[in-house]
Amino acid sequence: MIWLIGCKGMLGSEIARQLKDNNIDFVGTDIDVDITSYEILSDFVSNKPIKWIINCAAYTAVDLAETNVELATKLNTTAPGNIAKVAKKIGATVIHISTDYVFDGTAKSPLTENMKIAPIGVYGKTKADGEKSIVENTDKYYILRTAWLYGWAGKNFVYTMIRAMNKNPAVKVVADQKGTPTFAGDLSDVI
Repeated sequence: MIWLIGCKGMLGSEIARQLKDNNIDFVGTDIDVDITSYEILSDFVSNKPIKWIINCAAYTAVDLAETNVELATKLNTTAPGNIAKVAKKIGATVIHISTDYVFDGTAKSPLTENMKIAPIGVYGKTKADGEKSIVENTDKYYILRTAWLYGWAGKNFVYTMIRAMNKNPAVKVVADQKGTPTFAGDLSDVI
């Protein structure tokens, strides 16, 4: 059985749809299970034959993380550590979704997973610390870093641009950022 954490978010809802479409046994949770509490997680998994945990939950408001450090830390650092501990306890493998914000954004060429991380903001730092919490608390894990995620559910750059184009005669956007937009359906296929 798969435990899908964050099943109502953009990526989680796509994974849930694909699991259902492929008749794969899973249980999905969202804010109904407090992932910042090891005890609550431990109670949740008791008597469930969970072999895989997919963690799509995160504090993803990059700009707001700068002023909401405590919540970003709980969701992006503490929670992954708790999930990893529970996974180790029950012998499950964790698939944890992370971000390219663990890097400083100065690279001139594509990045690989072995490159040195150097987050510059609260969001990136909490996500990097969350990766470290996974590594330190279980041996069975995969960490997937994604960027500029867009999909059918949730807020994303594509929907923002469509709304702006429908409301305004001209749309202005920053021109100092580069990214690799990732469709949630494609990432879900990989997972």
